[in-house]
Amino acid sequence: MKLKVSKCFLLVSLILIVVPTVSAHTPLKPDEDIHSLETAFEIENPAKSWTLYRELHEAAEAEYYKLQLKPGERLRNCIYVPTTEEPSFAPNLAVMGPGIESMDALPECVETPDEVGRALIEASRPSKPEFEPFTPSSYYYLADFDLEVSTGGIYYFAVYEQFRGGRYGIAVGYKEEFTIYEWLKIPLDVIGIHLWEGQPLIIILAPMLGCLILGFGLLVWKSRLGRDTLGLVATIAGLLYLGGGFMSFMQMIIALNKSGYTPWALLTIIFVSLPILLGFIMLRKTTRGPGVWYLKDRAIIAALGLLGLFFWAGLLLGPALALLASILPVKK
Repeated sequence: MKLKVSKCFLLVSLILIVVPTVSAHTPLKPDEDIHSLETAFEIENPAKSWTLYRELHEAAEAEYYKLQLKPGERLRNCIYVPTTEEPSFAPNLAVMGPGIESMDALPECVETPDEVGRALIEASRPSKPEFEPFTPSSYYYLADFDLEVSTGGIYYFAVYEQFRGGRYGIAVGYKEEFTIYEWLKIPLDVIGIHLWEGQPLIIILAPMLGCLILGFGLLVWKSRLGRDTLGLVATIAGLLYLGGGFMSFMQMIIALNKSGYTPWALLTIIFVSLPILLGFIMLRKTTRGPGVWYLKDRAIIAALGLLGLFFWAGLLLGPALALLASILPVKK
């Protein structure tokens, strides 16, 4: 028996209830010149969970960050590298600021402020990478620092590698918070992350392009392509939803192939399934052939557009087309 649209919406609602809180970081993009204490990139709202995707271009190069903390606040950061980096690339973390008791010796390539403590957290590469369900990706986590500061002031941390350059990521903070703008642009940020990992853009977008080409071909062959403007635009939106879901599915397979199976993959499967489910609902509504589009039909398409925005379906373009289709006049 065919699954009705109302039952699909009920299924989406149930999934929303059981999905646990997602741990994720908001990307930051500092200026390129952060190679001295004077030009250190300042991280505002240091409690918020941020992540920066960077690259050291040569050996003995250091990049600097700073933040302002009050007594009792946490200084939290960790370094990781993509699995595409050579095992010999292992950047270290140096943390400097008031109230840090240690005075570890740092190499000459790292600048240090006067009269503050210095902590060196040397990189330690694990035998296997960890799966990250949100992107999805897999990374080697090398160094971690977590301290509740007793003295307020300006704190610096530096990332450096004495022997070679390479790509590294650094996560800062611990509170998972998003603005609406940050949440909506996550699909585009994820593409940027996979580019940073070293994947070609054509490989990243291949599932999306495949869904558009094969989907149009199949619908034309079956004579089920929408024959009015509303149906055609909504059909494109549905195919984009499917393509976005399969893009995430491909990245999950790539990541799990490196990290091995983990229960966190179940969370990724849920987020992969939602855009695909929404895409099938959209295509079911729009490929029934020309007819009368009632207000109820337009409301369903608009609701699918809003859900697509929330669940990052169709790289923002799909939800935008769905919302546009819901208000288009019907032209054969």
